Amino acid sequence: MADEPMELELRYRDLAPLRTGDGRETYYEINGTAGPHVTVVNNFFLTAPMWRNYTGRLAERNRVVTYDLRNQGASTADPGVIAWTDHVADLGAVLSAAGADRTYLVGTSISALICRDYALAHPDRVAGLILAGPVCTPSGGLRRRAITRSWANSMEHGGTAALWDHLYSMVFGEPMMRALGTAGYLGLREAFTALHAADLVAPNLRSSLDASDDPALLGELTCPVLVIAGEEDPLWSPGALAETEQLIKDVRTIWLSGIGHLPYMEAPEVFERDVQEFIDSVEARGERGTVPVLRRLLRAVAPGAADLADPDLDTAALASLGLDSWGYVALLSSIERELGVAWDPDVPMSALGSLAAIAGHLGERP
Repeated sequence: MADEPMELELRYRDLAPLRTGDGRETYYEINGTAGPHVTVVNNFFLTAPMWRNYTGRLAERNRVVTYDLRNQGASTADPGVIAWTDHVADLGAVLSAAGADRTYLVGTSISALICRDYALAHPDRVAGLILAGPVCTPSGGLRRRAITRSWANSMEHGGTAALWDHLYSMVFGEPMMRALGTAGYLGLREAFTALHAADLVAPNLRSSLDASDDPALLGELTCPVLVIAGEEDPLWSPGALAETEQLIKDVRTIWLSGIGHLPYMEAPEVFERDVQEFIDSVEARGERGTVPVLRRLLRAVAPGAADLADPDLDTAALASLGLDSWGYVALLSSIERELGVAWDPDVPMSALGSLAAIAGHLGERP
């Protein structure tokens, strides 16, 4: 839970945009140099640089792709009519530009619908779907549509400052509001109104009314899905989460106490941990044999393991990789959990000295 004033990184980088045939430009960036692609899709009130504040740990083990939607940030501004399908197509164009042939998609609030629709249209390109505070619920979209229209009305009559007043108590849980205080409220309002112009937000809001809220679409997803919902999110309840578990074939759900509609902002460490654990669990499905699993688990806890090639990692003494006593505990616990190992208290120390030694003790050789 955030208990200190937020200092957000909001600066844009001098990067070449994605240019499309119709003359539009889309700002995107990639953070991280190795691992699976993880593409985070903005909702209508975020910009790409903001995600650096909430994905720093993920970027240590993944290639995190973020981008500005149409009418956002450094992407082309067009106050005209936007089709919902434009947002879905733009996501595909960004993935191609980023070299992400296969990616995990992270959707939050309204962008969960963009991710859902892309995953349904291109299942071969989506390794997994992470929905954080999504607006797609098993109960349908009457409430979602009413909320969207109320936001549009607030903005029409009072601009983005009025929209912020409307949003604030809906998206943040009370503990977060208490932690922010008046100074946080005023500071975030200034940032919000500076980043978002009413004539550009409005077309995006209107386009979302064309998105389907049919709960059956969730049941058509074929990729693994993680749903993270907060106790103080007005769209979610324990009952809705239980319905989601019945609706989606391959789903994991997480219920966060005291958290509202923005779990990545209200509990960033928990958010990144849960997303990384989900990615690890999906990636492990493609591993064959004990050794690849051991390598992944060791790289997750040993500071000196990340840059070693597999043969060197296999034979390196664990102590030489910066693995402290708690690191050993984390490694052995994760081996228990993922490989179903029941450690014998009398296991010789020599069997735990290196990855190769552990693999040999478990009956497999690198």
